[in-house]
Amino acid sequence: MQRLYRTAVLVVLLLWGCATPPTIKDVEEIGPDTRIAFGSAEVWVDGEQETWGVKWTGHNNFYLAVLPADSNEAFSYKLDDDGVFYWALEPGEYTILGYHWQNLQTTRTGQVGRSFVVPESGGDVYLGTFVFSGNAVFLVPTFEDRFDTIAGLYDAKLPGRQGTAIRKLMNPAQPVGSFSNVRGSCHDAWKIECDKRFIGVTPISPEVSQSGFPVENTLRPEFRWKGCPRKDVSYDLIVYEAAAYSIGGALIPLYMRGHAVVYKEGLTEPHWQPQDPFKPDTRYIWSVRLREGDTVSAWSTQSHSTFLLVYASSGWGQWFQFKTV
Repeated sequence: MQRLYRTAVLVVLLLWGCATPPTIKDVEEIGPDTRIAFGSAEVWVDGEQETWGVKWTGHNNFYLAVLPADSNEAFSYKLDDDGVFYWALEPGEYTILGYHWQNLQTTRTGQVGRSFVVPESGGDVYLGTFVFSGNAVFLVPTFEDRFDTIAGLYDAKLPGRQGTAIRKLMNPAQPVGSFSNVRGSCHDAWKIECDKRFIGVTPISPEVSQSGFPVENTLRPEFRWKGCPRKDVSYDLIVYEAAAYSIGGALIPLYMRGHAVVYKEGLTEPHWQPQDPFKPDTRYIWSVRLREGDTVSAWSTQSHSTFLLVYASSGWGQWFQFKTV
């Protein structure tokens, strides 16, 4: 009993020391200098629109992660049932990194990558409408312009600003590198071996674990992976700084791909090492894809399933992760 108590106290102290990334709430107090970015989002699963909050089956919540251009901490926003959001943000550039869907004990996340700008002056800006659709496992985001409808709701909520909003739609996610065709990571043409854990190339270093960020004892880690037997195939490597976000006031942050810090296209050997060091005490997310001329594979990922007596964990389509000392 004493050992359990000490462990519990240690866990509480560790959690207390964790920094919690900020959250966004819909604007409440509005001054003359307040700039509002507004829009909407909705989720459709198997043809039916999802609703949010506490249900008889438990909690069902959907979050958007919004990253400022000069930070690696993302704001998180919990979607309301009507799906309309009104964000008071400082002027600058932002990116909606992705979504986090928490339903009972199931978590689903996905990247979005659309950017927008909050102007220094002028009217409030309508960013657009996200429509996430799919099934209980996978959602595909599409983007629509519903300015007339959502601006009408904006006018009703903020009558003192009626008619002042302007349409300034989010920029689409930009493709990484140059290519004209994408081929599956495990397509026979690549002649590589995929297994249940690794889809695409198999990473060798930095060390890859099924969860968490293994620590690299150097700021200049060498990236290595199992090569392709075809000599005419090259490799693209990308490394992102991990962006922290939180949900529901949790003390332990979660992570998505944030700002890209390395992109190397057409590497002829299955390894690469940076000349300049990475930041210390920083989390990174990376992957490799295969390239044959203008045809590339999808980015390589890993999957895992762990089932113990009192614990179960699973994930698929996850990129590789590490943390510097």
